[in-house]
Amino acid sequence: MCKETAGIEVKQMKEVKLYQCEICGAQYKEKLKAKDCEASHIKPVKISGMKFNSMNCGSSDGYPVKITVVFENGACVDYRR
Repeated sequence: MCKETAGIEVKQMKEVKLYQCEICGAQYKEKLKAKDCEASHIKPVKISGMKFNSMNCGSSDGYPVKITVVFENGACVDYRR
């Protein structure tokens, strides 16, 4: 054994168990916290409307510029790009 390593303890790898929210990917040490995180997300139910730019405006790429999403709690939220 060389002088530089004398007295140094070599640690073994340890396993770490985490729970991950299936919605946002956040990781938790406690399973209950991951379940609470999953339950806190309000999930979308359907897209109730879309707005597209006209081909005449020159900036149309075929994708909607606005969509309206209906969520499980009844809320409607507009998303724009």
